[in-house]
Amino acid sequence: MIVTVTLNPAMDQTLVLPKFVAGDTLRVKSSRIDPGGKGINVSRVIRELGGESIAMGFAPGALGRFLLQTLEAQGIICDFIRTTGEMRTNITLLDESRHLNTILSEPGPATNIEAVSDLKARLGRILREGDWLVIAGSIPPPLDASVYADLIRDASEVGVHTLLDADGEALAQGASAQPEILKGNRRELERLIGSRLGDEKSTLAAARKVQAWGIPLVLVTRGRQGAVAVGERVLRGIAPRVRAISAVGSGDAFLAGMVLTLSRGGSLEEAMELGIASGTAAVLTPGTELCHRREVDILRSRVRVEPIESLVGSNG
Repeated sequence: MIVTVTLNPAMDQTLVLPKFVAGDTLRVKSSRIDPGGKGINVSRVIRELGGESIAMGFAPGALGRFLLQTLEAQGIICDFIRTTGEMRTNITLLDESRHLNTILSEPGPATNIEAVSDLKARLGRILREGDWLVIAGSIPPPLDASVYADLIRDASEVGVHTLLDADGEALAQGASAQPEILKGNRRELERLIGSRLGDEKSTLAAARKVQAWGIPLVLVTRGRQGAVAVGERVLRGIAPRVRAISAVGSGDAFLAGMVLTLSRGGSLEEAMELGIASGTAAVLTPGTELCHRREVDILRSRVRVEPIESLVGSNG
């Protein structure tokens, strides 16, 4: 079983503009609203790929109720804790003329610390040895970033596979609990280690450094260059070339393909193939629409996964 946790969900609104001009009155070409938050996106893609998961976390206010109704209508099992305040709204401005996204992201409502205790209790009742727990996204105020470390340690103690995808202090605190898999993009990894990563060599060195903290597998997405996996083996996944519309949610789609494959007993190579195909398919859709299975199936055969020999020898 796969469980995703989203502590700071959102309703994601995408506004498509022929051209974005700051300070002007702009006519919106089209608009769509999707349930959002990294863990929720992972559950949405898992469902699209034919898998099942339980989406958990916090659902504040009236928008939280709408979020649950939307996810359940999509066939996603939900076990969210209803909290006070109002769920945040993220707005993505898609400039068609330059294929650029501008994202306006709210911090989220204040969350009572008691909700964390409730979530831990629910996870304790649901999770069993061999399950997969995906903890992803930002943390709402005033909760401390250490909440991710607590969730990872609790799950690891009962033999649950843990995956972390976050940024900033949330990623740093979560990494300290030694999740089984840590995923980030290049910029998130730069912030984690405090060093610029300009090419694949420096990215691999940074991933190896993070792995040395006691994290068995480090995944780094690299946009058009695909992704790398640094664990007992070191792999490069090369993405097929496509004409991108929006990169929003592509990293979440990648993680969904990875965890779905691994939870079914697939190899790391197979997981990279589906993850990169899913992430690539996501850039073909506007805003937060994420990927469609038909494009994923077509793209998967065009993904190349290969060992990186320069680091293979260092693994012993």
